[in-house]
Amino acid sequence: MIKRRQPQRGVTLMELMVVVVIIAVFAALMFGVNSQTYGASATNVADQLTTDLNVCKMRAVSTRRWHRCELTPTTMTMWQWSKTGMTIPAATDLTYIWQQVSVDNVPTGVTVWDGSTTVCITGPCGAAPTVANSTLVFDFDFRPDGSSTGGTIYVSDPGKNKQYRVVVYKSTGSSYARNSW
Repeated sequence: MIKRRQPQRGVTLMELMVVVVIIAVFAALMFGVNSQTYGASATNVADQLTTDLNVCKMRAVSTRRWHRCELTPTTMTMWQWSKTGMTIPAATDLTYIWQQVSVDNVPTGVTVWDGSTTVCITGPCGAAPTVANSTLVFDFDFRPDGSSTGGTIYVSDPGKNKQYRVVVYKSTGSSYARNSW
């Protein structure tokens, strides 16, 4: 009588090794991308600020309300005007107010130097700061039609080895991170 072999159960050594290699590759990617703590680099912060500003614009268009992104050396706060429409928000009109939507923190290890109302498309930028503004409060207002007040934000690492400017165009409200000042 011929015995039939039972199908093998379990995992082979080769399959186990493949899984371990895949996990090792993912771990190396996660921890080896940046040498600074928690991925705080000028590149990442410039990209995050660009994303925040583009979200602010998109919210203004989709909700038909003015939106403001307020940048300080440590935070980016998004506000929305409580009234819909193109009417310019007035500080004297107490019927409508600015409502806070979100707050993003700027990680330590990155310096937000300053903001300028000049839209610096190509470097070198004449309005680039030479000293970090520790009392910075800079606003970008986005209208319901997608346009903005425009301007430039300057970001770098502590040694100013990596310098980025985040540019917001006035007519389109679009935001882009650009290398160098």
